[in-house]
Amino acid sequence: VARPIAEFLARDNEVWGIARFADPEGRAGVEKAGIRTHAGDLAEGRLDGLPEDFTYVLHLAWTRAGLDQLDVSLRSNVEGAGMVLHHCRRAKAALVMSTQSVYKPHSDAGHVFPEDDPLGDASPLHSPTYSVSKIAEEAVARYCARAYNLPVTIARMNASYGPNGGLPAYHLDAVVAGQPVAARHDPAPYSPIHQDDINAQLG
Repeated sequence: VARPIAEFLARDNEVWGIARFADPEGRAGVEKAGIRTHAGDLAEGRLDGLPEDFTYVLHLAWTRAGLDQLDVSLRSNVEGAGMVLHHCRRAKAALVMSTQSVYKPHSDAGHVFPEDDPLGDASPLHSPTYSVSKIAEEAVARYCARAYNLPVTIARMNASYGPNGGLPAYHLDAVVAGQPVAARHDPAPYSPIHQDDINAQLG
């Protein structure tokens, strides 16, 4: 989701992309799209040389980890979010991308989750630490909003898709490969959102 958003916004804005950028070819592709890159590491809290005068901040970075790497997940995804918001605390506003997986699973497959539904561990198979670290990330973002008087929007994404893939594509890849697709319900209704619609909501 992050790179297509950055490329979309870079058409009319100065956009900076922060990542480890271990792959020089990948970094060159990002820069070719008109995005200024800066190498950093959220797990290490390394944002050296990054400007502090950004107008808006979009935090979508994420490290997927198994249960045996829970500490890695918390350090990168939770503490990392705090590091970014602290560094950019003078911004006009920030958006932190969370997930629908923060909600306590519901027995009704058609249940529509309001924002004040109970939180809980959805235990998604693709990333067992996902729910708990996203809930913690939201808490850190809320703290930063209060501590720095920084307007923060927490967006709970569900299933995105587009030219670069997404959950429906992952499921199709699994079907083609003869691998099982885990679903909480059968059938499992959900409403995926296309990258173009995500971009339009930010534009």
